Amino acid sequence: MPVVAQNGKASDISHIWLIVSKVTAAVLGGYVVTYWTGAAVAKTAMAWDLLNRADAGMLSGPVQLIVYVAVILWVCATASMRKAWLVLALLTALLIGITVLSPRPPVAGSARSL
Repeated sequence: MPVVAQNGKASDISHIWLIVSKVTAAVLGGYVVTYWTGAAVAKTAMAWDLLNRADAGMLSGPVQLIVYVAVILWVCATASMRKAWLVLALLTALLIGITVLSPRPPVAGSARSL
């Protein structure tokens, strides 16, 4: 029967919080970054008149999948959780800024001037 050491409780609790923080950053932080990435990609593609509304929405799906997987892998691979949370916050702020401050896409059915 294995013997459990009682003097390692502080390190066990900090290890548990590290895991909880890492999982939370990967899942929830990845979700938030992924959401705003899809919105930024779709709005930018429409604003630059590269794609129509339906195609921009279809493009954002695979982009979001790639970003979500990449964020999860990056968070799991990073050594510092402080750095991970900071990068996730800055990336989210940047994507919100791109989405909110970029020009509106042209309205469907409106006449364009030549």
